[in-house]
Amino acid sequence: MAADDVLSAALTGIYGYVPAATRTAFPYLVLGRRQRNNDSGGMQAPGGHVTVQIDVWSDHKGPSEMHTLLSRIAWLLERVDISVPGFALVRGSLTCDFEDVFDEPDGDSPDRVLVHGVQRWVCEVHAL
Repeated sequence: MAADDVLSAALTGIYGYVPAATRTAFPYLVLGRRQRNNDSGGMQAPGGHVTVQIDVWSDHKGPSEMHTLLSRIAWLLERVDISVPGFALVRGSLTCDFEDVFDEPDGDSPDRVLVHGVQRWVCEVHAL
């Protein structure tokens, strides 16, 4: 996602986490919760289902910016080849199984409301 000029120009950053003591400019993306279940595999190779949550935060008034950002993320992930070291992504298995956009109070500024976008992506991987 960081290699996409359109998304990079629209976001102030892409993070694995945002330290609580740091005030980050909006909008930004956080690669949130990640899970892997070892309940899959093929041809006796270990594998599993991987879930990654993407959280996007904006201080834009209304959801329009968020919908544009989430649409771009979906467009990218559905079209770009993704590599996971040590694993092969099963072709066609990457899907967005959840998306939501909602208002959330800004913990740093009680008078301000942020827009929070969430996407949950799932895929199947096999060990190399």
